[in-house]
Amino acid sequence: MSRNKILILMLVVAGVIWLSGCNANTQRNSLNVEKALIGHWANVNGTFDYYISDTEITKVEKNGTTTVMTYIAIKLNDNENTITIRVNNPAAALKEEDNRDIKFSADKKTMNENVYILGLKAGEDSYSYVDSKTKP
Repeated sequence: MSRNKILILMLVVAGVIWLSGCNANTQRNSLNVEKALIGHWANVNGTFDYYISDTEITKVEKNGTTTVMTYIAIKLNDNENTITIRVNNPAAALKEEDNRDIKFSADKKTMNENVYILGLKAGEDSYSYVDSKTKP
């Protein structure tokens, strides 16, 4: 094999290796908070996962139960890596909407969520980003 062919082959292999390391997970820190929310998030306690699109949240419990909710962003702050969303859960005992204050880590690979129902804090959870899937 000629020297030029070996060089080209080495460059192609190096390019493939470099590209395989560039995925959506490594570039999350440049996303705005509204886009960073979209994807598959795992609860750090291992109790459920969220699959979030630009309008829906699908909650998948470990027993397989799924709940589909809609949401809208009501407050965004890219400088502080925070977003507040209003979630409508038709399956909830209280047919009220809840607000969720979400704070992302600087790399946007983790987030903390505080849930408020009728203005009162109802809970908090932490999540880790898994992948870009918006449906289970």
